[in-house]
Amino acid sequence: MSKRNLRSALITTTALALMASSAIAQDKRKFEGTEINVLYHGASFLPGLAELVPEFEAETGIKVNIETLSEAAALQKAQLELATGSGAFDIVGVQSGNMPLYAANGWIKPVADFVGTDVSDPAQLNIDDFIPSTLTGMAVDGKQQCLPFFAATVMLYYQIDKFKDAGVEMPPTSFDDFVKAAAAVHSDSLPALALRGSPASSAGNIWAFNLFFYGHGAEYFKDFPNDYTPTVNSPEAVQALETFVNLKQNYAPEGAVSFVFDDVVTSMQQGTVAMVIDGAPLAGRILDPEQSKVSGNLGFAVVPGGVAGPEPSFASHGLCVAGNSDAPEAAYMFLEWATSADTMVKVSQNSNYLATTRNAVWEHPDFVGKYNFDFGGGEFLKVYQASLNEAPADYYPPFPGWGLVGERMGQAVQEAEIGQKTPQQALDDANEDIAKILKNEGYLK
Repeated sequence: MSKRNLRSALITTTALALMASSAIAQDKRKFEGTEINVLYHGASFLPGLAELVPEFEAETGIKVNIETLSEAAALQKAQLELATGSGAFDIVGVQSGNMPLYAANGWIKPVADFVGTDVSDPAQLNIDDFIPSTLTGMAVDGKQQCLPFFAATVMLYYQIDKFKDAGVEMPPTSFDDFVKAAAAVHSDSLPALALRGSPASSAGNIWAFNLFFYGHGAEYFKDFPNDYTPTVNSPEAVQALETFVNLKQNYAPEGAVSFVFDDVVTSMQQGTVAMVIDGAPLAGRILDPEQSKVSGNLGFAVVPGGVAGPEPSFASHGLCVAGNSDAPEAAYMFLEWATSADTMVKVSQNSNYLATTRNAVWEHPDFVGKYNFDFGGGEFLKVYQASLNEAPADYYPPFPGWGLVGERMGQAVQEAEIGQKTPQQALDDANEDIAKILKNEGYLK
C-alpha cells in the first residue's frame, strides 16, 4: 500500500498560511446575536467542547447549539439535511472517507474561502500546527474544505500478564506472529481477541479489515485514480480475508461477528479478551478509572503487518461549514475557535478526548501528563504517534463512490466471517458487484 502523497496537503497548508499572514484584524463581535447549529456524532470531542461553548458565546455574542447523535444517525441526518438544502445546520462533522462526496455535492463551504478575511484569526488558526495527514483528509483537489479535530488510527492493546503467562514475550509485528500469539493466549475462559465484525458504516468491519487487506499488499483498484477496475479478489486480498476469518472464527468471543466499536472497547475495558485492535482514541474509555479492569496491566503496540508492513487504520474527522448555512462566517469563527490548540487542550482535560490533530497539544504538559499511559508495555503516546506516522491517509480511497464500494466490501467480509461463503467466493462476488457499482456511477465504462 503506497502512502497517499501528502504534497497536496502541504501545498494547501502553505497557501492557507500565506493568506492567514495577510489577514486583517478579526472583529469578534461582528456577528453578535447570531445563532448557529452544529451536528455530529458524540465522539469524545463534542461533549467536552459543549462544556466550553459558553466561553465562545461570551466572547463573540454568537449563540451555539450542538446536537450529537450516534455515528450512523448523525451521518444519515446530516446527509438528508444537506441534500435537501434545509439550512437546519451551520456546521456538520465529516469523516475523511466522506469528504469527496460532500465536496462534490456542494454540501460544504471550503474553509479556504474564509482564511485571510476579517472572520479569521491567524494566530488561532495556526494552520501549520495541524498534523499534515489530518489536513489531507479534509482537503479535496488541494483545497482545504474543513478543519480537522480528530485523528483516528488504531493500535494493538494487550493484557501484559496474559501475554507473559502464555510465553508471548513481545507484541507481534507480523500477521503470522499475531495468529501465533492469538493461539497462545486463547482459552475457553478468555478469548484471545476482539475485532469489529458488523459491516455497518465506515466504522464497521472494514475499519479493522483494511489493515489486513493493505498489510498483505492488496489494493482496491488496478491503478487508482487512473483505473478503477476493482481488484478486491486478488490473491493478496483473499489471503487477507483468510487471516481475518481465521482470527474471528477461532480466537474471538461468541457473537464477535456483529461487534461494533463499543463491543470491542468494552471487551478490553472489562478484560474479557487478551487483546484487541481498535482505535487509539478509545484508550481514554478503555482506561476510564471508574470502569476499567485493565488499568495498570495494558500494553500498547503498533499493529502487525504483512509484506507491505503495518498499515494502521486511519481517518480524520473535521468540522465543516454547511453549504446552505445562513450564517457561514459566524459558523467559521466558531469552527476556528473549536479547533484551536487552546480549546483542544481544555477539551482533553474535561473529557477523554485525546485524538488531537495539533502538534502543540501533543506536546502540552497537561495533555502528556494525563494521557501518556505506561504500564511497562510501551508508552501510549509514542505508540499513537508511531501509528499515525505509519497509517495511510488514503485508508478509505478518496472518491465520492467509496461509500458504496466500502458497504459492499463490508458485506463480503461478514459473509466470510459467518461461513456463508469462502473468502474466495465472497471476494469474487464482491469484485463483480463493485465493477457494476462503478459502471453505474460512471467510474468504469
